[in-house]
This record gives sequence, C-alpha cells and structure tokens, in this order.
Amino acid sequence: MSEDMPWVIGLTDEEVQELRTKKQELTEYGKQKLRELMNKKPTLRDVIAQWYLDSVTDNIDLDVSTCVEDLVSRIEEWLPPEHDSNDCQWNKCIKMMKETLR
Repeated sequence: MSEDMPWVIGLTDEEVQELRTKKQELTEYGKQKLRELMNKKPTLRDVIAQWYLDSVTDNIDLDVSTCVEDLVSRIEEWLPPEHDSNDCQWNKCIKMMKETLR
C-alpha cells in the first residue's frame, strides 16, 4: 500500500483509515458550506457593497448619474419578484417599491 501512497509510509492501517474518514468528513463539511453560500440570497447590504466595489472603486471618473442608475438597477433585481401565489398586498408592495426606485 505504501508504494502507491508514499505519504502513508510508517502509518498503520488504522491511522490510514482514520485519515480517510477525516478527509471525507472535511470534504462533506466543505460541500455543505459551499451549498449554503451558493443558496444564500444576498442582503441589500451585500448588493450595495458589491456595487461599490464594482463601480466606485474601479471607476473614479464614472458619472454620478450612471453610478446611481447602476445601483438602482441592482436593487431592483434584488427585490423579490411578484408572483401569482403571493398575497395581493405583497405583489402591490413589491410593485410600489420597484416603481419608487426611479
């Protein structure tokens, strides 16, 4: 076994198995954390921070109205969509927020 895997020279079979188990646990933990990060809807703060990094810090000469328009578009995309299964008042509220952004 150690010829194929020189990193296990001097380890017992039990120690090798323990390393394999711990590696599998870490791999599963990493996959779970990645899933959580990928499924997390960004907060409005996250959206604004990313906009700041993308627009303001990279483009010092960028026109203010262009910057603001980009931010408003990102916020509009961030808002939840209207949907038939939502309460009528919920859809009205979402629509009103989108309309008052501009």
